[in-house]
Amino acid sequence: MTINESKRNETADLLKGLAVLFMIQVHIMEQFTSHEVYNSIIGKLSLFVGGPPCAPVFLAAMGYFLLSKPKPLWYYLKRGGILFAGGILLNILRTMHLFIYILGDKVVYNPAFFIFGVDILSLAGLSIIIIGVVQLVFKKNYIAYLVSAIIITLITPILPMFGSDNSVLQYINAFLWGNYQWSYFSLFPWFAYVFIGVAYYLFTDKYPTLVDFNNRKLYLFLIPVLIIILATFNYGINTSYDLFGNLGYYNHGIKFFVWVVLFLFVYIVFIKFVDKYLGNNFILKFIKWTGKNVTAIYVIQWIIIGNIATVLYQTQNIYQNIAWFIAITTITSLIVLTWVKINAHIKLKDEDII
Repeated sequence: MTINESKRNETADLLKGLAVLFMIQVHIMEQFTSHEVYNSIIGKLSLFVGGPPCAPVFLAAMGYFLLSKPKPLWYYLKRGGILFAGGILLNILRTMHLFIYILGDKVVYNPAFFIFGVDILSLAGLSIIIIGVVQLVFKKNYIAYLVSAIIITLITPILPMFGSDNSVLQYINAFLWGNYQWSYFSLFPWFAYVFIGVAYYLFTDKYPTLVDFNNRKLYLFLIPVLIIILATFNYGINTSYDLFGNLGYYNHGIKFFVWVVLFLFVYIVFIKFVDKYLGNNFILKFIKWTGKNVTAIYVIQWIIIGNIATVLYQTQNIYQNIAWFIAITTITSLIVLTWVKINAHIKLKDEDII
């Protein structure tokens, strides 16, 4: 199968499905879990699993598929604008319970921190808009995208010095780079992973045999990369756990970016083999389904977790966490399944009318 065929890429669905499930557990860890569990080795592993295999996978996959079919500029502007606005709306919906507490003077927080929180949906929206413009200049030059990704992560550490104390400009700056308590996935450095996805797509489109997983030469590169990842695994875990530190997970620079890209290479090859030999397993089919409906799953789980967190914030033990993960994943899946069936029914009726 070529990458331009209409058949779904099931490995991509599996990767995205795993990513959103990993993200559910890390949201539970961050929002529900007691300090004792959070600061334990279990907490560190949880944040790692909810780190490199999650957001970088989402963003790289998005970049990979964005240029798979020619689209006009208005498509990128419209889709990006909708996603960005959807990110702001999601911020409001997942914080409704907290807003009630704020209005009732039960807690004292600045609601703007939550409304304009820079999460991955707003990042995705801005990224799509930028890709729509940049692709007019870069065309199919994968080297230009790759170099740009490197430059983005190189300059990320120096960008905070250009910040502003102005109350309005702070919120604008937060979408561009981090170092704000309400900024998680800012354009710098996270946009670099979108460029990596685009570069990889263009490279595979130009040299398909070089990245064929049946090509044994590929594994000559895989082995030394695997050794590097295993030798530096502690660095990857510690950086993923250090969320807001200088050059921590959310504000990392070139060093962690290179580590994550190498990790993703090994991880994607591994998932490719899992899909090849176990892809028809019931559990993997469910994970692929979550990957196929990743945006809906992501939105629903955040609305549930965000509103429950107002009551349970940092109070749960590890066993309660597991129970919450099972319950929230199940409820989220049932809601999305219902939405998918209703949507399919509406489309079918439209087709009947036509």
